[in-house]
Amino acid sequence: MAAGTAKDINVIEKHQGPGDLWVITTPPVNATPRLTLASDGTPEKTAHGTCVHLGAIQSAITSMVKGKMAMIDLDQHDAPIDCYPTDLEASIEAEMAQTEAAKLQRALGVGVYTAPSGFKQTTFGGLLVVPTVCVSAISPKRTAAAKHIVATLFSAVAVGGFSVSFGRAKSSTYKAKFVGLADLDATAARVVTKQVGCWHETLANASSGTVNTKDFTVGEIYQGPGDLWLISAAPADGSEKVTLYTDLTPDSSVHSACAHLGGTEGEITMTVTPKIGFGRLDQVDAPVYAFVESIEAKIEAEMSQTEMLKLSRALGCGTYAEDTTPSPTAWKQVTFGGSTPAAAICIAAIAKKRTDATKVAVMCLYKVQPTSGIEITMSRKKASTYKVSFSGMLDPTRTAGKQMGIFFEMV
Repeated sequence: MAAGTAKDINVIEKHQGPGDLWVITTPPVNATPRLTLASDGTPEKTAHGTCVHLGAIQSAITSMVKGKMAMIDLDQHDAPIDCYPTDLEASIEAEMAQTEAAKLQRALGVGVYTAPSGFKQTTFGGLLVVPTVCVSAISPKRTAAAKHIVATLFSAVAVGGFSVSFGRAKSSTYKAKFVGLADLDATAARVVTKQVGCWHETLANASSGTVNTKDFTVGEIYQGPGDLWLISAAPADGSEKVTLYTDLTPDSSVHSACAHLGGTEGEITMTVTPKIGFGRLDQVDAPVYAFVESIEAKIEAEMSQTEMLKLSRALGCGTYAEDTTPSPTAWKQVTFGGSTPAAAICIAAIAKKRTDATKVAVMCLYKVQPTSGIEITMSRKKASTYKVSFSGMLDPTRTAGKQMGIFFEMV
C-alpha cells in the first residue's frame, strides 16, 4: 500500500550551548580525522598532547564552512545545467574574555611572546612567517552533557588580530578568528575531502582518557581605567618595555621627557590588525599557505582637557607656542597651515589591574603619528571633548617582531 514519507523533526538534534576553543598540539590523523575527547570533553592528552585552552568566551563561537560553486551555462539553455566547486573557505571565530599576553599572541599570530622575570609580553611588527596551528571548538550537547559537537581545522592561521581596551564602563574583550588551510604536509598524508577540517558529533558518552586542563583565570578579565602618556625617550631596542617607577608611572630617569595627556572620557583602545594574504594551487580548493601583507596598529581615546599643548600633541601638524609670564597678555597657542608634520612620537597607555592595584598592564606603540584631526565643541549643554587616534609606524632599525609595539603586564 502506498504511504507518505515521514518528516524528520527531532528536537534533540537542535544544538544550543557554550563551547571552548583549543589549540591542538598533535592534530588528528588522516585515518581518524575526529578529535579524541577525554571524559570531561577536553582533548585527550595521550592522543593530542598538552593542548592550550584559549580561555573564557565572551560570546558565541562560530564555525563556518562555505564552498564557492561555479555555474556551468550553455547557450542553448536559460539556466545553468551543472556546477563545479572552485573555492572553499573555513573558519572558527569567537569573542574572547581573558586579556593575557600569551593569549593575545595566539590571536595575533604574527607576534612574539616572551615572559621575562616578573612580566609577560607580546611584541609585534616586522615578522614575515605566519605560524599555523590546529584549532578546535568543543561544545557539550544540550541534551547530553557527556556528548559533544566538535569543529576542527587541521592547519589554521590567525587573522583577526586583537583589540585591548582600558576603561571603567566594560571589560576588555577581543575577537579571535582562525582561517583553515589545506594541509598538504606529506607527514599528515591527508587525502582529498579531509584536507582542511572536520565537524563531528559524539554518539557515546566521553568516559576515559587523560584530560587537558582548561584555563579559566578570572584575574585575566580586565576592566578599569587607564592613562595615556607620551613616552620620551621611547623604549630602546632590546628593552622593549616602558620602564616604570614605583608609583607605576613612566620612570623619568629613563624616559626623561614624558607627558601625561590628561583625562579621558571613556576607554583607551589599542587595536593590532594584520592583513593576511593567502596562496592557492589550482589542484586544491582551499588556500595552501598564508603570508603577511601588512599590519596596522593604533591607539585611540576620547580626551577631555582642551588645553593648547595637549591639542598640539593630538593634532600632529600644528605648531605650539606660549608666553606664560604672569601678565594680562599671557597666552598659549597652536597654529596650523603650511607646516611640516611633527616628528613621530611614542604613545603608551598604562592601567592598574582590576584584581591587583600594585600591578599594571601597558600597551605601547613605539613610533606613531596622530591621524584623526581634532574637533573642539563650544556649547552650553555639552563639555568639549576630542577624539585622538595615533597610528603606528614600523621602525626597521629595531629587531624583527618588535618593530611596532608591545603589550605587557606585571605578574
